[in-house]
Amino acid sequence: MKKLGEKLRQMVDAEAAAFSLFVVHHTVSPTGLFRFYMDCEEALSMGVLTEFTKHISRMIDEEDFGDNPFTFEISSPGATEPLRDKRQFGKHVGRSLKIKTNDQQYKGAFEKWENDEIHLLNEVKEKGKKKVTLEPVIIPFESIEEATIILSFK
Repeated sequence: MKKLGEKLRQMVDAEAAAFSLFVVHHTVSPTGLFRFYMDCEEALSMGVLTEFTKHISRMIDEEDFGDNPFTFEISSPGATEPLRDKRQFGKHVGRSLKIKTNDQQYKGAFEKWENDEIHLLNEVKEKGKKKVTLEPVIIPFESIEEATIILSFK
C-alpha cells in the first residue's frame, strides 16, 4: 500500500497545478482508502474539484496500479479544518482567525497576509472586564501550530 500511496500522491501533485490546486493533506487507511484534500489560492469551486477528480480517475484507469483494490477520494478540507499550507491564507484576509503558536493563542480579524506573516487585530480581554481591546500583532507562518477560521453566520 505504501508504494501505491506514493504513486497516487506523485500523480495528484503533478496534475494539481493544471487545475490551480494543491494538496493540503492526505490520508491512507489500512483498508486502502486514499483521501486527498485539495485547495487553491482563490475561492475553491466544487466544479474544479469534480473535473480534477474525473481527470485523476481517467489516469488511474489508464495506468497499472496493481491487483489490490483501493478507493480514491478527492475533497476540499472543509471550513472547520485548520489551515495547513501558507497558500491557503491569502484568500481568507478579512475573516476572523483563531491561531495557536507554541507559547500563545490569538483570536481576531485577519487584516493582511504579507511576507508569509499574518497581520491580525488580536482581541485582548482585560481581566474582570467585558471590554475587549484590539491589539495589532504579526505572526510568522513558521510559528503557527494551528490556525482555524472562525465561522460567522451574519
